[in-house]
Amino acid sequence: MITEFEGKTPQVHETAFVHPRATVIGDVEIGKHSSVWPGAVVRADFGKVRIGDYTCVQDNTVIHPADSYTEEGPKYIPVEIGDRVIVGHRSLVHGAKIEDECIVGGGAIVFNEAIVKKNSLVGMGAVVLKETEVQPRTIVVGIPARPLRKLNDSEIERIRIQAENYAELASRYREAGSE
Repeated sequence: MITEFEGKTPQVHETAFVHPRATVIGDVEIGKHSSVWPGAVVRADFGKVRIGDYTCVQDNTVIHPADSYTEEGPKYIPVEIGDRVIVGHRSLVHGAKIEDECIVGGGAIVFNEAIVKKNSLVGMGAVVLKETEVQPRTIVVGIPARPLRKLNDSEIERIRIQAENYAELASRYREAGSE
């Protein structure tokens, strides 16, 4: 379901796929060949959500800008998700930035003002705390997330292949009339 909120309608590229049982609300931009799968919620009411090209938002994921409160009042932090990113099943990306060619594993949380740098992997169930920066080409695991090791070139190539595979799957769903 794609829904306007306060005059802002999600902008979904014509080659992207949003499953009919996903919810996309407000100031959202979804790039070329990207996909949002059943049960996922992308809610951009406090701020913007930008999802790049060839990015896959898997089932039951929640993506939402952050609302942080200070003495000066509320501060709203957008979500930016780059190109060729896999956001795994049942993950939460809240007011954070995920750079290109990353994986956020199933059940992981990436929280307010955290940044996951290019070619990185957040392990399943890991929690990337507020204002944490995951270094490029790094796997992080645990609660709170901590570096495990560097990704090698082969693992980074597999992220690209997985993103392209999901883009192909989304194309098949779109062609089958699943919109």
